[in-house]
Amino acid sequence: MSSIKYYLATTRTKLTNFRRRRPYLFTALAAALSVGLLCVVVFVAALLYVKAGKCGEMPDRTALLAYRNNVGSEAFDRNGESLGRFYAEDRIVCKYEDLPEHLVHALVDTEDSRFYQHGGIDWWAYGRVAWKTLLKGNEDQGGGSTITQQLVKNAYGRPAVGFHRHVDLALHKMREAILARRLEQALGKEAVIERYLNTVSFPGNTFGIASAAKRYFQKTPAELTISEAACLVASLKGNTLYDPRRNPAANRKRALRTLDLMAAAGHLSPEELSAAKKDEPTVNFYREPAYAGLAPHFTEAVRMKAQEILDEIPHPTEDRAWNLYTDNLRIRTTLDLRYQAHAEAALKTQLARHQARFARHLGQRDPWATDASLRAAVRSSGRWRSGRAAGLDSTALAEVMNTPYDMELAIPGGEPLEGKFTPLDSIRHHLLHLRAGFLALDHQDGSVRAWVGGPDFDFSRYDHVTGRRQTGSTFKPFVYAAAIKDGYDPCHTLNNDLKSYGDEDGTWTPRNASGEYGGRYSMHGALSHSINTAAVRMILETGADKVVRMAKDLGITGEIPAVPSIALGTVDGTLLEMVGAYTPFANGGTFSEPYYISSIETRDGTPVYVHETERRRVLETAEAETMLTMLRYVVDRGTAGRLRWQHDVRLPSSGKTGTTQNAADGWYIGSTPALTGGAWVGGENPGIRFRSGNDGNGSRSALPIWADFVKRMTADSTVATDLGVNFPPVSARVKASFYCPEYEPDEEEMLLKLVDENFVPVDDETMTTDAR
Repeated sequence: MSSIKYYLATTRTKLTNFRRRRPYLFTALAAALSVGLLCVVVFVAALLYVKAGKCGEMPDRTALLAYRNNVGSEAFDRNGESLGRFYAEDRIVCKYEDLPEHLVHALVDTEDSRFYQHGGIDWWAYGRVAWKTLLKGNEDQGGGSTITQQLVKNAYGRPAVGFHRHVDLALHKMREAILARRLEQALGKEAVIERYLNTVSFPGNTFGIASAAKRYFQKTPAELTISEAACLVASLKGNTLYDPRRNPAANRKRALRTLDLMAAAGHLSPEELSAAKKDEPTVNFYREPAYAGLAPHFTEAVRMKAQEILDEIPHPTEDRAWNLYTDNLRIRTTLDLRYQAHAEAALKTQLARHQARFARHLGQRDPWATDASLRAAVRSSGRWRSGRAAGLDSTALAEVMNTPYDMELAIPGGEPLEGKFTPLDSIRHHLLHLRAGFLALDHQDGSVRAWVGGPDFDFSRYDHVTGRRQTGSTFKPFVYAAAIKDGYDPCHTLNNDLKSYGDEDGTWTPRNASGEYGGRYSMHGALSHSINTAAVRMILETGADKVVRMAKDLGITGEIPAVPSIALGTVDGTLLEMVGAYTPFANGGTFSEPYYISSIETRDGTPVYVHETERRRVLETAEAETMLTMLRYVVDRGTAGRLRWQHDVRLPSSGKTGTTQNAADGWYIGSTPALTGGAWVGGENPGIRFRSGNDGNGSRSALPIWADFVKRMTADSTVATDLGVNFPPVSARVKASFYCPEYEPDEEEMLLKLVDENFVPVDDETMTTDAR
């Protein structure tokens, strides 16, 4: 202890003497020591601050290994064909073994030449930056970050700390250095390269090398040439400044620098360098649409349904639900793109013919029957709504709607019209074009096989498979199904009298399309010929409440008032509901909710969601056979006869046409032995319609789409058998229940018919006196 005291006393004496002899030097050394100690204290404090997670999360080794990039999800048809991707960041993940060697060399030689010598932090690079930036004033030296540190920044970001920006930057650099060392210890060099190239953003709003290679060169990373790899690596210096499409000169200059660096590192021979410099890459930029060319309306429906499903499923390892846009899921759907191609071709072909018929019918007239349709379209337009939101009055809005602008008027399936048009011109143009939807289901389980929401997704994204319209006579089978379930048989007769009925809405008189009345129809004859008077008689006998219950059991979800007029199809429904509702007639009486997502799984195949088909019996087997036979009569001898005599569809078929008031909506829903499907055709709103005649009815507008689809499927050897061969045989008892005429005339009508058949006209001069 005495020696320590002696040492301290001696030291203090020496310091005192030194301070007296050289006071300025002593002060300078004391200041330097204080600054050094202060720096150490600040560094330790900053280190503790960073490690405490104050500058952002500090994941441990396990968390670093578990990190996954935000990768969107992809939907597939039932055969594994891609339908489209849903993403927040356009990223395609690739493996290290799929990266060509020259791409890795281009990255390392340009961004981090000592990558394989350091452990995540390159102190030499920091020294170089300090020397050239701080002492020589060269600010083009970057920040000295290694590829690993850049990866940390890309993956975990730089959240605002709240200090001066230089202090924030220093803290973030410290955080990234710590995490870079952890990351290299956890992953290794190759995994760092793989993760970096999957994480980093490229020009064109792409993320990861695979997406960038596809966007700019229509290639996979493995297919990139040396010059193409250098081109993409060069763009990492600045996504906008070095974009190879928007700033090719700047990108080329930077890419040549990359090639020189590769040669200097010994990764390119002089010959390879010369060849690569001569091989100036040609950008083949193509931004893929979010959805595939086929089934865009369906893919959008899948996106919404998948999100709805995932919102209810908790993530197994994180406190959140699954995320469609970031969790790299695989959505397996029931759609078959082969069916879809035929469905889209059928709809576009037949709608184009119907559109031409509509144009001839209109002549110089507007497509809307009353100006109310135009006013409604104007008030629902985006320009009108935004004007209202901005506080414009009607006068100012009218001026806006009538002011010409440079714009394109889309044409379904064709090239747009370019020129100066007013917003009102655009609305009129869109109202002129008829719309259509088509759906086909496997009626055994309700799985969707084809879904066409409209003729052109770019023209209108409104989906007419899920849009509600009045159902017209396609609702009548529900009336007769309720009656059959209640004990009526197909030979039950119904009067065809013109009669008025009164209810809470007043008096109404159901009229037949033919304008003919009198006599009696059997139930099956009334459905075959879509007799309105008979359908109303049937619902009055059965009870509207039983018809409502039947429609609900068959999957119609909208409001259905228990009033007799629903027998004529005053109820709104969607094509998805209506086609689904017909499936029990063709499959023996069971109903399965139509569905189109069969499963959702992770990229490695782990199930997240699996659809379970639930079947419920709506009709007994004999009842379903009776309904199917009645609907087959509609095709073979009734209102759907065009399927046979005009369109030459010979496959066993059942179906029902439907037309709403004033022919605003045309429907057809039918079945083959294996598929049930249907089509709807109409205007944007019910006011867009044919003014007169039968051109707007379902047999002329919607039935041809189904007929065309069936014929295209039949002609395709890969799917022809999927339509089925024949319906199951009908029992003898059901057959016997149809042994009756479709129609029985009144006695007076029969006498007149007999007179007409036996009357022989004679000349007046040859008549006898008695005869006169």
